[in-house]
Amino acid sequence: MDHLRRAALKLALGEQPTEDLPVIAAQALAGGLESPALVELAGLSRRDPPADIRDLFVQTMAELGFPVPGVEEAWRERMLGAAEDMLTGSLTHYEAGHEIYWCACHLERTDASTKLVGLFVGLWSSWEDWPDERASIERDMRLAAADLLRSHGKQVPE
Repeated sequence: MDHLRRAALKLALGEQPTEDLPVIAAQALAGGLESPALVELAGLSRRDPPADIRDLFVQTMAELGFPVPGVEEAWRERMLGAAEDMLTGSLTHYEAGHEIYWCACHLERTDASTKLVGLFVGLWSSWEDWPDERASIERDMRLAAADLLRSHGKQVPE
């Protein structure tokens, strides 16, 4: 399901090639997921009309209970995913800090999003500029990532 959800986020952001969706669907089927639209999508070719592939993918995600998000929600989910990935070690502090900052830049301008951009760009920049302080900066990045997840009602990985 993770591959499908990542593809849905990327599709919402215009980063997912539609011709890859049938293969992603086939992999999801092989992994045990099933829905009528997923079966149909997995049977399509890369050469089928992109609009047909996209529409069937959107239908698939709705059937599986995970509708393709809007652009704002996709950026938010990607940002929260980067925070989680930092805390689980799937991304380095530097990579995740940059991703969080970059995603926050695309959110609607509010006091909270502006503060978030400032916080993470500052930490990310400090990590680059102060190599002797990286352990402390990484601790601050982890605390900020955990706070970010909590502020969105997400569980913080241990």
